Amino acid sequence: MISPQPQQPQTKIELSIKCSSLKNKDIVSKSDPRVYVYSKEVTGMVLVGQTETIKNNLNPEFKEIISINYYFEKLQALEFIVVDIDKEIKGFGDIDENDTIGRLSTTLGDIISRPSRIMVNEIKYNGKKTGMIQISANEVNNSFHNIILKLEGHNLDKKDLFSSDPYFYVLKENPTGYVRVFESEVIKNTLNPCFAPISLPLSEFNSNDMFKGIRFEFYDYDKTSKHDFIGSFDTTTDELLQGVKREFQLINPKKTSKSGYKNSGVIKFYEARVAPTPTFLDYLNGGCEFNLTVAIDCTASNGTLHNTVDMAANQYFQSISAVGSVLAPYDFDGMIDVLGFGGCHNSIDGGKTSHCFPFSLNPEVKQAVGVRGVLDMYVANIKKIGFSCPTNFEEVIKYSNKKATKSGKSNEQRYSILLILTDGDISDQKETISAIVEASKAPLSVIIVGVGSSGFYQMNVLDGDGGILVDSSGHKAKRDIVQFVPFSKYAADPYQLACEVLKEIPHQFMVYMKHEKISPLPPRPFLPPPVYN
Repeated sequence: MISPQPQQPQTKIELSIKCSSLKNKDIVSKSDPRVYVYSKEVTGMVLVGQTETIKNNLNPEFKEIISINYYFEKLQALEFIVVDIDKEIKGFGDIDENDTIGRLSTTLGDIISRPSRIMVNEIKYNGKKTGMIQISANEVNNSFHNIILKLEGHNLDKKDLFSSDPYFYVLKENPTGYVRVFESEVIKNTLNPCFAPISLPLSEFNSNDMFKGIRFEFYDYDKTSKHDFIGSFDTTTDELLQGVKREFQLINPKKTSKSGYKNSGVIKFYEARVAPTPTFLDYLNGGCEFNLTVAIDCTASNGTLHNTVDMAANQYFQSISAVGSVLAPYDFDGMIDVLGFGGCHNSIDGGKTSHCFPFSLNPEVKQAVGVRGVLDMYVANIKKIGFSCPTNFEEVIKYSNKKATKSGKSNEQRYSILLILTDGDISDQKETISAIVEASKAPLSVIIVGVGSSGFYQMNVLDGDGGILVDSSGHKAKRDIVQFVPFSKYAADPYQLACEVLKEIPHQFMVYMKHEKISPLPPRPFLPPPVYN
């Protein structure tokens, strides 16, 4: 029997949204609407994306686009929820029904099959019409090139008492107007800002249309009030790349009628080019360093799982061997950190239970040489460790997070992988989720292999099956960094286990590098081996 192939996205769809005639939810002012888009999955409602909030507006036209992969063979049920924002919303379960303006349930297929791929429909709340929503779908073809832009401003309008805090948006034209594709950082207290380089896939920047209208809008950031509009200009990708025009005047339409008005500043592009989109292999070829840490469950619930008589039946041994053998070639120095958790030994913390200790049982030695060294250390020391409880992940994740971020360099060509081997669910789920949310900012991925026959219900939560992880304070993970797989599913072929748990690593790595705007280094030159006479 041939196993079914994983579904591949036919293309990416960008959804732009506008609403009209919304029912007002406030008393002294108009509502502040935002739209949340959810996908109905087997595991429940999963957040696809959300628009920005538009203040005091019952006919909002949102600039933030929602991106979603389209599968022809899949029924992709979507729900659009229009909410009046009085306070920040943490997740789907936290939406205050009292502030819900209305909802629309539909499918992605229904939207894109409409004429011009535009759906106009009612939104309802408690069965009553509460406004209209227009959803426009734009197909985005895959692109293997990025546009690189570097720009600076000169003599921008002073919006504060002494200066301004400028930032800008990039918007692209679509059939219903302009939609937002990029937001820059804020440059504090300057009228002559020099912005960080922009690197965006052409498909996102201009839908691969070099003559599509592109708009740059500049604002002065205000922490406590509405951001002040400075000015804007329109161009095309072709105009930028050809270098026909590299300086643009910022124009504020409200000022054009004033005598003597010339502009609200000048924007200069000192670089505009198209470059191939970096790949995972480009980073490897540039010498990106990978570091591996292995953390082994030493809690009492393991029973005979740590049997060292028959290594072919030892799931810990098999998991380390299979996963480690795939990762080892990418570990730049061959040194692997080996940790234990949930156990005790006289040499560690005075014999108290520790949730993060060196498996060598020597506080001065935290690493082993290669996978063989890890396996030898495991066999040599597992029977010396006192099995204890409970099962906690927080400390080993914090250890790996600290190690991954210790350099402090924002452009570091380094990435860490934490392999956790455990026999059951954890006792510190709240603390572990907080540690993962914090670690999602770091160059780190967490692989969890479940050994034994436990149900591992909490592991599926950590894996993000129910959506982006949110900690108890409402902070969301910056990206998905956890992958969980039970060993029993691949017990007949441990190397298939390695394939399953490692398949998300390149994607997680690339998401981090893209978010941090870290480009690969130039390829390392080939150095032929020395010739001996």
